[in-house]
Amino acid sequence: MSRLLFHFFPCLLLLFAPLACTAPIELKTNDSEPVIVIYGALTEYETQQMIRISSSSPYFAEKSNRPVSDAVVEIHTSEGQRFEMEERSNDKGYYQTVQMMAAVPGVTYRLSVEVDFDGDGRTETYEAVTTMHSPFKLDSLAIESVLLMGYKHYAVSLYAPESPSEDYYMMRYILNDTLMEYQLSNFTVFSDLGINDQYLNGMPLMYFDDISNKNDLINEDRGVTFVQSGDKITVCISRIEKGFYDFIQQCQSEKRGENPFFGGPASNITTNISGGAGYFAAYTTTLANIYIP
Repeated sequence: MSRLLFHFFPCLLLLFAPLACTAPIELKTNDSEPVIVIYGALTEYETQQMIRISSSSPYFAEKSNRPVSDAVVEIHTSEGQRFEMEERSNDKGYYQTVQMMAAVPGVTYRLSVEVDFDGDGRTETYEAVTTMHSPFKLDSLAIESVLLMGYKHYAVSLYAPESPSEDYYMMRYILNDTLMEYQLSNFTVFSDLGINDQYLNGMPLMYFDDISNKNDLINEDRGVTFVQSGDKITVCISRIEKGFYDFIQQCQSEKRGENPFFGGPASNITTNISGGAGYFAAYTTTLANIYIP
């Protein structure tokens, strides 16, 4: 993963008070009842769109979520269209549209899932609604070589107008046709706080390490991406809805864990799935290429 230059530091008000704890505290770690987890995103590309349906696992479980099969899944649009989804025969729990479809900016999509999740013989219905935003308009990228602490790096900057509306973004990158950030825990999300309705005139996005640094840095920072002359970097920027932005941030926070002294207590993660967990989103992605000089 590249080193990212987006950092947002919230203001912290620290209040210290004397505490005395002498009584033993018993922590209950019983697992809660499983809930249905539905996750997927529609894109603007003409393809068989896909979602995953599974059952939540205990917090300390080492296995992945159990897939949920035999669900009736449909997508309805605000334009009156209806798309059926069917479970993939070789990937249980993964459902894809029967026909090819491409989501359209400005259109609202409603996901409907019907399945007997709890096994009581009655079918439960889970729904989610999302609206695809218009794509982010990007003018160009720039890259320059910089020398930091005796090591050579490449800084990537962005030139683009930022809209006057309240916006939330998700950023990933592709290195030589390989998507480097394909898990939620590695997505970079940010709001337009501080840059709203401005022209982003060379705003720093990320930087990469030159391949010549590999022997020195490989054991110091496993999050470094090493590049060399001629490598192609594709920056992928998506405009997403606030709910999806909150969902990604909270998932990342849960995985990393809170600071035991200054972090807040664990809480339920944002979801737009009625009666369940997960998220159903729709977003466009703007791509721009640049090459390592």
